[in-house]
Amino acid sequence: MHPAVWASSNAARALATPVGTLWVIRLWGDFDAHSIHVVERVTYEVLECSLTPVVFDLRQVTFANTALLNHLIALRLHRPVGLVGADRLMRLMIEVSGAALPVFPDLTAALSALSPDGAP
Repeated sequence: MHPAVWASSNAARALATPVGTLWVIRLWGDFDAHSIHVVERVTYEVLECSLTPVVFDLRQVTFANTALLNHLIALRLHRPVGLVGADRLMRLMIEVSGAALPVFPDLTAALSALSPDGAP
């Protein structure tokens, strides 16, 4: 079992924890060009220690621009990615960009859909 991974700045925090057969990265705060390094650092650590899908929990994100969207799209090239708690603006950015990022109603649904065996 891998230990949790975290990073923070004045504006943002990210915490990655293994949950079942995948990783959940929980985000808090504002994610823009000045704070995206927080989620990049945590994501890099997850990519280094695991080959499993990644779910991003965005329920505590207070602001996100295309810096976060671009990070999620780039990660999709390496792993299956799912989102939970995407607000209206994030959903609109995903739709307009044409990104194939699935948004799930809750963490249980995301874990079920992305787990290799289909169970959380």
